[in-house]
Amino acid sequence: MTSRTTNGLLGIILVAVTINLAMTAILIDRQSKAGGANERFHPEVARNWGDNVVDLYNRRDHEALYALFGPQAQVKIGQQQLADQLGKLHQLFGVVEDHAYVNAVKLGEKGGDRYFQLFFNARVSGRNSPATLKLSLIETNDKFSLYGLSINASESMD
Repeated sequence: MTSRTTNGLLGIILVAVTINLAMTAILIDRQSKAGGANERFHPEVARNWGDNVVDLYNRRDHEALYALFGPQAQVKIGQQQLADQLGKLHQLFGVVEDHAYVNAVKLGEKGGDRYFQLFFNARVSGRNSPATLKLSLIETNDKFSLYGLSINASESMD
């Protein structure tokens, strides 16, 4: 192979690497503008939400828990409905004995509001298997409100 051919191939490789780097930079820029998984959630803020909701759930204080819900959620569920649902959750899972924040996921945006889900590993008194606590939050004008909560646990066939 001549040096002229080698230089041509090296030039083509250099152009391909440069294009690859440019496309990677564009992709990273687009992903960062779209927002990361926990874009606005410091772990401490998420832990505070988890601690507060778990405390109110364990005390069966449906009125204080209902006050954490924003207007978008309060339109969908009344205070008595929340009390009934919490009663069912207590029958199924008992109290949340311990919980640990895992991560936050930004679900999207609509009309200036931003929707997030916070995930916690949990241990509940009514199950021997691990549980997951999920809080759905809405951010409106830099203020968060609760949109929903759920507790799930897997069942073993043993």
